[in-house]
Amino acid sequence: MRVLFLPWSQPTHYMPMVPLAWALRAAGHDVRVAAQEHTAEAVRRSGLTVRTIGAGYDYLEGFQRLHEEALRHQREHPGRAKTLDQRGDMPPEQRRKLMEARSAPFVKTAEAMAPELVALVEGWRPDLVVANPFAMVAPVAAAVAGAPLISHLTGPAFERRMGLFPMSGAAPEVWPADLRRLYDDYGVEPVAQLAARVVDPCPESLQFPGIPGRLPIRFVPYNGPGSAPAWIDDSVKTRRVCVTWGTTTTGLAGAEGFLVPRILTALEAIDDLEIVVAVTAADRELLPELPARVRVVEGLPLHLLLPSCSLVIHQGGSGTALTAAASGVPQLMVAGMPDQVVTANMVVKAGAGICLEPAAADVDAIAAGARSLLEDAVLRTGAQELRAEIDSRPTPAAVAAELELLAFAGSIR
Repeated sequence: MRVLFLPWSQPTHYMPMVPLAWALRAAGHDVRVAAQEHTAEAVRRSGLTVRTIGAGYDYLEGFQRLHEEALRHQREHPGRAKTLDQRGDMPPEQRRKLMEARSAPFVKTAEAMAPELVALVEGWRPDLVVANPFAMVAPVAAAVAGAPLISHLTGPAFERRMGLFPMSGAAPEVWPADLRRLYDDYGVEPVAQLAARVVDPCPESLQFPGIPGRLPIRFVPYNGPGSAPAWIDDSVKTRRVCVTWGTTTTGLAGAEGFLVPRILTALEAIDDLEIVVAVTAADRELLPELPARVRVVEGLPLHLLLPSCSLVIHQGGSGTALTAAASGVPQLMVAGMPDQVVTANMVVKAGAGICLEPAAADVDAIAAGARSLLEDAVLRTGAQELRAEIDSRPTPAAVAAELELLAFAGSIR
């Protein structure tokens, strides 16, 4: 069986797909990934085969404008991200206009990728297409191949609750005109539910209900390759705290939203801590001079670090949140961007963490939150229960076998 993976053009959206891709590869199937250059290197580093396509458009500038608008809206309307499901009641024309504006980078990316992707599909003929919900070109690949389309989520289905993305249940009448034309050109059937199944690595405690065709899969943390330093397995006599800010947040939200220095100041008030700051090379330049008990690491995969930690403090990214959940680590989140607020609120609801809004996250509030998570037995138990829930879900190998049955049940080659 031949399986084509189509991630969105950010490495962090590709990484949750890697365990399933490798499960299919280990089962003897031919797996390829088609991606823009932003993600291609992450694919190579994961050991899988990539075809780089869509070089004619760089989504980043438009995507950054969307994030800036979302941050401005969040500042002007605090708490609005908690009620995104209310947007489902928008009149169709209003929703269509909103989608036209907010999905422009995604549609333009799809248009740029389509010609090379279609050539790949016509020559290689995949039996399954597995795609991130933001990869709007995926229905084109599935239609041309005559193959089932599988959606692969990255975390809480924020995009489905927005009701703005065709890969996430948006009705055809609100699809952007340019996207409808692209789909018409390649014979994509205009239906709201384009995916035959939705592979979901998010446990029920962190996920919205009502996802059609949902296939639960165990979240197996993968944050890229790396070396495990000797100190990571040392017997930690003090409590180890990880502070991280993701890999893309500063680039999208700006350096003024990089709150790690404030977090480190807050942690100075707590004795008996070993602090590990996991950052990108670019974010490291924003750090102040640090005391001896703070260790800074670049490029260290969180799935290696977090099992040794008593607490993680982060920005609410779904990859970090799920990696922490799979490690049974309580989480203190200072979440600003709408998708991060949604993820953080889900962790809080599951009883495994605390969320602070950036405007309220002063040094005292951060220190108080960290103390609670280090000392509160209920919150620590909640984190362990979340880990147990993740461990109970079907393995990537089991889901790979189910997808194989789906492909062949449809008389696919």
